[in-house]
Amino acid sequence: MSFSSGTVSLRRFHVIGKQGKTVEQDHLDRLAAHVLDEDSPSRMETEYGWCGGRHLLDTRFDFEHNVFNDSLSFALRVDTNRVPADLRRAYRQVAEDELAAGNPSGFLSKKQKSDANQTLLRKVEKDLQSGRFRRGKMTPVLWDFAAQTVYAPAGPKTTEYLTELFERTFELELFPASAGTLARSMLEPLGRRRDYEDLRPTRFVPGQGGEGQYPEYPWTAKGPQPKDFLGNEFLLWLWHEADVRNGSIPLDSNDVTIFFDRFLDLDCAYGESGRAGLRATGPTQMPEARDAIRTGKVPRKAGMVLDIATGQFNFTFNAENFSISSMTMPEVPHADTPRTLFEERIGLLRDLHQNIDGMFQSFLKIRCSSKWESQTASIRKWILQTAKPAIAVA
Repeated sequence: MSFSSGTVSLRRFHVIGKQGKTVEQDHLDRLAAHVLDEDSPSRMETEYGWCGGRHLLDTRFDFEHNVFNDSLSFALRVDTNRVPADLRRAYRQVAEDELAAGNPSGFLSKKQKSDANQTLLRKVEKDLQSGRFRRGKMTPVLWDFAAQTVYAPAGPKTTEYLTELFERTFELELFPASAGTLARSMLEPLGRRRDYEDLRPTRFVPGQGGEGQYPEYPWTAKGPQPKDFLGNEFLLWLWHEADVRNGSIPLDSNDVTIFFDRFLDLDCAYGESGRAGLRATGPTQMPEARDAIRTGKVPRKAGMVLDIATGQFNFTFNAENFSISSMTMPEVPHADTPRTLFEERIGLLRDLHQNIDGMFQSFLKIRCSSKWESQTASIRKWILQTAKPAIAVA
């Protein structure tokens, strides 16, 4: 899976530090200096470095193959080199059987057990150095210089490797985006850091403890960490706005049309009523969806169809970290070369995130104002209404 064709999955990372607005030869040279050399013998179980991105063995970095539309395309390569557990046990058993064969009792002495263990370690080390069990995996990376953002389909462990190697290579910090960090980055330039710090979870429905109980959002960080519960509130707000406006979300420069499709995952903000997973064409219209939020659940992940000026995007959206997965992008007409296609797709990615951020900014504008109280009252009333029927997905 890459950014140049097919479906796309990604998470955004903020690039922190002094950086230029265009790709320079120095960036390519730095990548080349940190490639993963698979030919060097290693005893490490996990190694990682950069590759060119066209395939796992690609170590070429140049403007023709890596620079598109003010963006740098490359990949993170992670190699694992582990002897399977069953084989390690077999090595030990064979060594122990050979040593025990000369003992009348059939039992191993303490020294023989130690010798068997040393035999095991020698065999494992030999296997690691030979690369017999080495396996490589490539994760595409796209650094958008114009947006000072890196995109990559990175889970927790890959994020750890990516952020460490990026800082070591470019002397710049990568910070994973989330609902909370995005809210802070939008509010701070407006001089509204205090508004951000004062944000607390909204009680859309009472918990089992009554009116005095507020949502805990047990899956988000507590204390001074980013306020990622805003992502869940944003997704619920989007659901409400799309429902009462027939799918149209007005932005400053244009309108966005949104449709929730295929599935909806919810979890209890109070940590009391458990989870719910709905699968249907238009899952937010299922009676079970409204029943779920009546019991204190909030949306965490949803399938979406988003229509913007440049076309229709179909993807899965994660409310807390704003990640996108399995996204199909609009067709690019008249793309006569692979370069043209890739550069147009980068432009589409920018358009998509500008519109997602535009919707989030619209939400924050209300969320951090006196209008939020009346908006919350409207959402509470809407929650109590009966949902329309939906078509279940087999």
